Amino acid sequence: MKNQWRDVFDGTVSDDWTPTLSVSVIIASYNSATLPLTLASLAAQDYPEELLDVVVVDDGSEPPVTIGEYAPKNLQLIRVSAGWGRSNATDIGIRATSGDIIYWVDADMILFRDNVRRHAAFAHFIPEAATIGHKGFVEQWDFTPEQVFREVANGSIADHWDPATLHRHWSLDIFEATDDLNTSEGRNYSTHMGACATVTREVYNRTNGQDTRLHLGEDTEIAYQLWQAGAVFIPVNDARTWHLGRATVQDHSRAVAHHNDVHFAQRMPIPRYRRSAQNRTWEVPLIRAVVSVDMHTAQYARQCVDRILSSTETDVQVDLVGPWGALHDGRRKMLADPMNELYLVREWFRSDNRVRFVEEAPTSVFPSPYRIDVPVTVGFGSDTLRRIYRHIDGNRLGVVRVVPTSDESPVTIWDSAAVHRARHYIEADGQLLDAVDEIWGSEWLSAEIAGLVDLRTVDLDSRVVRTDPEIDGLHRRVWELESELSRERERAEVDRRSVRTLARRLRDAHARARG
Repeated sequence: MKNQWRDVFDGTVSDDWTPTLSVSVIIASYNSATLPLTLASLAAQDYPEELLDVVVVDDGSEPPVTIGEYAPKNLQLIRVSAGWGRSNATDIGIRATSGDIIYWVDADMILFRDNVRRHAAFAHFIPEAATIGHKGFVEQWDFTPEQVFREVANGSIADHWDPATLHRHWSLDIFEATDDLNTSEGRNYSTHMGACATVTREVYNRTNGQDTRLHLGEDTEIAYQLWQAGAVFIPVNDARTWHLGRATVQDHSRAVAHHNDVHFAQRMPIPRYRRSAQNRTWEVPLIRAVVSVDMHTAQYARQCVDRILSSTETDVQVDLVGPWGALHDGRRKMLADPMNELYLVREWFRSDNRVRFVEEAPTSVFPSPYRIDVPVTVGFGSDTLRRIYRHIDGNRLGVVRVVPTSDESPVTIWDSAAVHRARHYIEADGQLLDAVDEIWGSEWLSAEIAGLVDLRTVDLDSRVVRTDPEIDGLHRRVWELESELSRERERAEVDRRSVRTLARRLRDAHARARG
């Protein structure tokens, strides 16, 4: 399905539809003058009262937040005691709630009467739903909480402005270009913004939660995590709101991008343009390779892993799976120890922070977008990893397998978003391949196209050197031109000798004619 939510549910429900899922609204508030208006609009929602709870997290406001007359019935107020910022406050709020749907709302929003219901409807039919509401940015208002409550309840709150005359948010262009994200394959996750966005708790629980180190752009970072966890992003254009104030990007777009791109580059490998430097180690690698080794195959591990790390695609880290806990620092006969090669492997990669020594193969490489499983006896060429990655990424596939060079298991690269989506619908990992193929698609590559080699047939002491195929191609072309020039020179020298011989014969002929 990828992000093709229209194939499942278009948002239409019958008049007698009754919601059953609970919704927890999280509002982080810091010195907000508009919070009372937001709470008043939530108090007037048409979603069942017993299924709706609201938590306001006071992020150190002075004076502290107090709750007025117009507020939802099921409301709790929490004041932050440690940490600061929206991400930290949102994290506290989520942990304090248990709703089936998590709905984060900014403290400067007025939600129309059916807003919560329209968001929640999608989660009832699509378990991975992550919805985005519509925002109308208004710059002047004189509402009171009582007025907001009354006008949201009777529907007249919508009559104050014509949305077509207001600031057009950049996300609307993306929605138009992708059939409301139906064709986006999830890659436009950045449109899932915290001002008015929901996600099912089931999907949220697959993530690492809010990154409380971030103080700007935290909604984009959690949206990236949701994408990798298998979320389906859905703009709910009928879930309308008034955003009280200008959008941040209207006045500070360059400064915001300059700040956020640095933090995003560490945490989000996609889109690739943010990582403007190669040969770097990032907090979240684009690809995490998994290689398993034991005492019988340890002799191949250094060549296998070195070849992966020497790839032209440098945004990769390795999980080296083996019985590392069995290694010890006690006395042993090193040269006679059958485990000695494992000790050598550990020493070889001990200080390389791109390699993690793990006892068991990870069930997930979240939040990395790609995992590649590599048999330890398989060697990569310099461009192998880049070729395989470009094939799965360029064709938007869920899994790509490379035919082994001999009797080994295939090299297999997985799309993490596809894996996390598929796991919801299977009972055992043995069914994972078929499920990913059904949802995202799969293909095979030949070992020749990928550039695999059988390490059992190579000199394991040979030096591993990265060679760029483009540079190799240029070197070959230079060699070809030099060879051609050399041949031309040889032909020219032959021609010069022939000319000299003919000239000598001509002189001899003239001499004989005169004599």
